Parts: sequence; structure tokens; C-alpha cells
Amino acid sequence: MTRAFWFALAILGAVLVQTGLGYLGPGPGLYVDPFLLIVVYAALAGGEIRGMLAGAAAGWVQDVLFGGRVLGLSALSKLVIGYAAGAAGRRFLVTTSGARALAVLAAAMADGILVPWLASVFAIEVTPVGPLVFVGRACTNALLGGLLFATVERRLQGRRS
Repeated sequence: MTRAFWFALAILGAVLVQTGLGYLGPGPGLYVDPFLLIVVYAALAGGEIRGMLAGAAAGWVQDVLFGGRVLGLSALSKLVIGYAAGAAGRRFLVTTSGARALAVLAAAMADGILVPWLASVFAIEVTPVGPLVFVGRACTNALLGGLLFATVERRLQGRRS
């Protein structure tokens, strides 16, 4: 099947995960950002251009379905992160699960810094996040990203064999 189909399926899965988290407690996505995981995986697997496209698409879906009154903050943030992750993936050896988890950790921290900064640039109020939540979110995303990427790569290798 095509990459676009798998990407659309991954976005649908992220929507379902985010929706499910919304039913479990307040602040869906407070500790897990499934859209960020998709962006980082696409960027590491396909480079800067695919990372940017995945970031823009995933960010817009996240903004439209789960964003506030202003659309585009997550899309712009994820576009930048997709480009940076894709560029880093092309220049450094990011093939092990630990390296990919570290890439997700860096991306989650960058997203946590970039979104409030973009909101302040455009004079949009966002709810401040404490340092423990910030670090907890980055670590949770890194752990889930490492496990998810290892599982996907194992399945892909099984199909190639």
C-alpha cells in the first residue's frame, strides 16, 4: 500500500488516541501527543520534506479537532519540528530505538517551548504548563515513541524477510 494511505491511517489512529485520552481525563494530550510521534517517525524515515508535510498535515488535524479558537499554532510548530527531525535524521545515525526515543524527547521539548512562544508572538493566550508536566510529557512521548518505532520497524523487517 502507499505511504499516503499509511500516513492517513496513522493520523486516524492519533485522532482516536487523542479522543480516548479526552474521555479518560481533563486535558487530552497533556502527557501524550500522538501527532508528534507520527511527525517524528515520518521525518526520521523520509527526511526534511516528508517531515514538513507530515508536520503540517498532523498539526492542522490536531488544530481543527483539538485546538483552541486560533488554528495553525500546532501546524506551524509541527512543521518546524518535522523539518528539524528530518534534517537531524539525515545528518546523524538515528536508527536504534534509543536514538529515536531521544529524537522524540527533543521534539517534545521543542514543541513544548515552540507552541507557547508562537502563541506569544501572535498575542494568543495559552494555559501555562508547569516544569514537571513539561518534563513528564517529553519523557512519556519519548518512551512511547521508542516502543512504537521499535514495533513498527520489527513488523516492517518481518515483511521484508
